Amino acid sequence: MKRVAVTVAPIALLVLAALPLQAAEMKDTPGMKSGASKATTEKAHKGGGTVKGVDAKAGKVSLAHGPIAGLNWPAMTMDFQVKDKAVLKGVTPGQNVEFEIVQTGQSQFVITRIAPAATKK
Repeated sequence: MKRVAVTVAPIALLVLAALPLQAAEMKDTPGMKSGASKATTEKAHKGGGTVKGVDAKAGKVSLAHGPIAGLNWPAMTMDFQVKDKAVLKGVTPGQNVEFEIVQTGQSQFVITRIAPAATKK
């Protein structure tokens, strides 16, 4: 009997140690439901606003933006991280811009595109 218990215990520990890894792999398996799907988190939402500040080195921009209907956000001023620092080239405080943001995690959003707002004639 002791020999069986000594052999089974290490195997049981290996199986238990592998469970979190298996769960992590299953989370991204097609057809498996998880907290937030990639389609949900990668949808681009459009907005417009005024640049309040730019930190190109840190890849951040502060925007006073209007309502963003797709996210049910009211108008507010927020700091955003940009996906690629190159999108900040030519962006200056006081400039009216149009932008797109995507959700990258729970309560985490990044700007994927920012450009001068089209002037209305």
